[in-house]
Formats: sequence, structure tokens, C-alpha cells
Amino acid sequence: MDIIIRNARLLSAQVVDVGIEDGLIAALEPSLSVTANAEYDLNEQLLMPAFVNGQLHACKVFWRRKLASLPENIRALPRFEAAKHVKTTYTPEDVANRVSEVVRLAIANGTCAMRLFADVDEASGLNALKGLLQVKRDFAHVLPLQVVAFPQDGVGGKTKQLMLDALEMGADVVGGIPWIEGSEADKKAHAEMCFDLAVTFDKDVHMVADDTTDITSRTLEHIAELTINHNYQHRVAATQCAALAFYDDAYAHKVIDKVKQAGITVFSNAHVSLITTEPNGEPYPRGITRIHQLQAAGVPVACAQDDIDNWYYPFGRNDMLEVAQFMAHTGNFAWHALREVIPMVTRIPAQVLGIDHGLAVGKPANLVGLAASDWHEAVQFQAEKTLVILGGKKRAQQARQQHLWLD
Repeated sequence: MDIIIRNARLLSAQVVDVGIEDGLIAALEPSLSVTANAEYDLNEQLLMPAFVNGQLHACKVFWRRKLASLPENIRALPRFEAAKHVKTTYTPEDVANRVSEVVRLAIANGTCAMRLFADVDEASGLNALKGLLQVKRDFAHVLPLQVVAFPQDGVGGKTKQLMLDALEMGADVVGGIPWIEGSEADKKAHAEMCFDLAVTFDKDVHMVADDTTDITSRTLEHIAELTINHNYQHRVAATQCAALAFYDDAYAHKVIDKVKQAGITVFSNAHVSLITTEPNGEPYPRGITRIHQLQAAGVPVACAQDDIDNWYYPFGRNDMLEVAQFMAHTGNFAWHALREVIPMVTRIPAQVLGIDHGLAVGKPANLVGLAASDWHEAVQFQAEKTLVILGGKKRAQQARQQHLWLD
């Protein structure tokens, strides 16, 4: 064996030894009699499949650093106006440096795969995409990264050609954000253009849909219809879908049924929605989608980091355990329901990315050990990642130290 993890407590509470060889889980038994080149004793702490972050607007990370270098009159602008100026300063090297930092955070926090969004628009051109493709190459030996060409500011002007160029350069996924367009015709044209590109290049689709409390924003239904019409079932993800929570029940149920028929996975990045889905005033409504109704209908629901220190979300450390805790709060997953969050940060986003995933013999050895006895304790105390195995190799280890003097 290359590695043996001894005395690991599974999510089922069973304590086992896990053997790893040639990058795969080779054995999972109560006690392995063989030895390995490297052995780690978890002392009955939790071991689970590594996390998957299915959505991160990567080129925007740590934008405050970029903003700080600009003149005072730009720094004083509202954040979305300032963002346009920040994006004009992008270079592939700058993007790659910032994104490499968050990929390292992901590895340290037990994430085995990520989907990274690159803004493709007139402000930044293809600089974000070039930077993310470089990061994908740099980390290919550690974890798979998918790069999404994302028309953040709409598909007018030169953006259509830039999206085509991005796919020819090697973007893995076609992104879209049709709800931001000004007219219904433009919203539909945006989504249709993205699907046409996806079909032409045989790429999956990942769209941000109706990230607003406005009940007239109804792009999710159109995305579902396009998915069905293009026979693209199970190749499309839709993020946020906040307006779904504000539709009347009859229309909401109609949309959910179409989403189910289309095989769409919904990403509800609830911690971001609560900040960016801006209400008209108090009392503030919950800006998250109908998570439990989607699940009851058989629609897969995942959650992701989405944003880190940018004009949409000012926090984040690329830790899916933190994301899970936010979902437990905002999505009302408490007590026994807390276990329902586990697939939202592991199995479901892995399926979206097309990654073989799990803790079973024959599966890739992508595992994270947590300093906790069970999932509840891991979420409650945001347990340190005592062991991170990616691709059958030890990649990270954390040890939190605390000292108390009570005399």
C-alpha cells in the first residue's frame, strides 16, 4: 500500500482502516494487517470524501487589493461602478496570481475539484480566461479545475465574439447570465446564444438565473425549456434562482417541474444571496431559492463558495465546511436534517463536474479528515482538516493550537 489511514470514523460512525494504492482506495476494512509507505492515525476522527466547489467567480477574488491601487475618486465609487475600473486592470499574470492563492486555500481546506468562472467582456477581454487557463495547467497534477467562459456584463458589443474566442482557446464550460439583460427579447437571445455555443463546442452550460427578488425576472423557465429542446438534460446548472422564492406558488411549481424535466442542478449559494439579492427595504426578505421544494421534486441542489472578497460578497476563505454551515442556517437544515447538506458540498457538485467521487473501494482517493467525531461537530466547530488526500497523495494537514491559562 502507498498510504494507510488508520482508525478513521466514517459518516456512518463505523471505524475503519483505509488503504490507498495507485491513487485509488484499495481497501476499507475494520483493521488492515498490511503496512504502507506512509500511515496516518486519525484516532477515530471523521474521514469523508473531499469537498467539491462547483462555482467560484475566480477572476474577481481579492478585488480590494486591486481597488486599493486605483485613484481615490474610483475607490469612492459604489462597488459595482468601481468594479468596472478594476476589471480594466486585469492581466493574465495578475489573475493567475490571485486565483492560485484561492486554489491553495481550497487544497488546504480539503477540496478536490473546482469550477472557476472567468469574466469575458469588453472591460477585461480574455485576460481573466487566460489567467484561469494558466492556473488550470499549474495545478493539473493536484486537482481538476474547470474554466467557465462567463459573459458577466451581457452579450452585447464584442462579447459574442469574445465568448467564441474563449471556447476556441480551451474554456471547458459555457456560462451565462441572461437575467441581467434589459428586455425580455435580449434575455432570451442571451440564453439562446449560450446554448448554441455549448452545442457547437459540445460543452456543458452553467448559468446564473434570476438573482433578484423581482418576480418579473423569469429566465429559469426559459433555461429549462432550452435544455429540453436541445436534449441537454443533465448538462446544465443554474445558480441562485432567487426570484423563484418570490413567484406565486402555482408558477413556482410549474417552473420547478420544468427544471426537474430538464435535469438541471440548482446551485443555491445562500450566504452570497443574502447579501447580493438586494431588497427594496426592511423587513428584508430571504434572498434564497426554494431549496426544499426543489429537493422534494427531485431536483439536485448544491451549494458553492461562489465569491471571495469581491463586489458581490466581501468575505469567504474557500472552505466548503464554512459554506455548509451557511447552508445549514439559511436553508433551514438543522438537527437530523444537517446530514442533507453533505451531498450539497460533495456528491452533487461532483456529478455536475463529471468527477468520480466517494469513499468506497475503487474510487479515487480524494479524502479529508476532520478533527471531529461526526458531521454535526465538524460543522459546529468548523473543524480543522487534519489530513487532506488528493489523488492518492497527502496534500495538506492542519493542527489548531490553543492555550488557556486559568489560574
